[in-house]
Amino acid sequence: MKRIGHKGAHTIEHGNTVASFHAARELDVDMIEFDIMRHPYEDRQNGKLVFAHDPSDAAAREDGTLLTMEQGLDLLASPEFSAIGLDVDMKHRGFEMQVIDALRERELLARTMITTMHAESLKLIREHVRPGEVKLGLTIPKVTKDWLNMPSVVKPIIVAGVIEHRLRQPARVAKLIESGEIQAVMAFHSLVSTRLVKTVHDAGGELYAWTVDDPDTIDRLIELGIDGIVSNDPRLFAEAAERAAA
Repeated sequence: MKRIGHKGAHTIEHGNTVASFHAARELDVDMIEFDIMRHPYEDRQNGKLVFAHDPSDAAAREDGTLLTMEQGLDLLASPEFSAIGLDVDMKHRGFEMQVIDALRERELLARTMITTMHAESLKLIREHVRPGEVKLGLTIPKVTKDWLNMPSVVKPIIVAGVIEHRLRQPARVAKLIESGEIQAVMAFHSLVSTRLVKTVHDAGGELYAWTVDDPDTIDRLIELGIDGIVSNDPRLFAEAAERAAA
């Protein structure tokens, strides 16, 4: 099971920063997940790309910790990070080829998985890379708000949405894997079920869960046979291993 640091190690150091990436490396993660987006205060088509989760995150880090895509990738391409896989989460559309070109220039494609909620972005990337050159993953479900921080009044609607996605997503993603459109699924952890794990694996794909900071949920996912877990706090992975060995 791959241990994936969300934004590096966001619980320990603010995510998508040099400090967070080093914290994740020191905690022996297998992969580092990071976010790329167009700078929110520049031209939507031509503005620079930055390592940030959302516009407010980018604005809050204009004090010097905000990395351009080039700065972030140069760090992750350095020898000290060479044994760590990369999960590039593309936050919106319109800069797919810039990301591919930057990864290829630094010889990072072979150890990278690109994940996004936008199937159109994955289609465009497939048309411009060689088969097997980079792993592609669809993030599910496609949402615009953080489910974990929604008001309690809408929680029943969220529960209903989770049930619906649990029913329909397995068949959908299996078709995408079998057709070669994707190689992996990055699923919100509540969607992960025995059925989803089996369906993805039977289709020849890999299944990852985001974003898990609860020990009981980590244990549940490991027992289900998930391929990787994304967490803000990579220390939880060592604790899970200790529980399993006890």
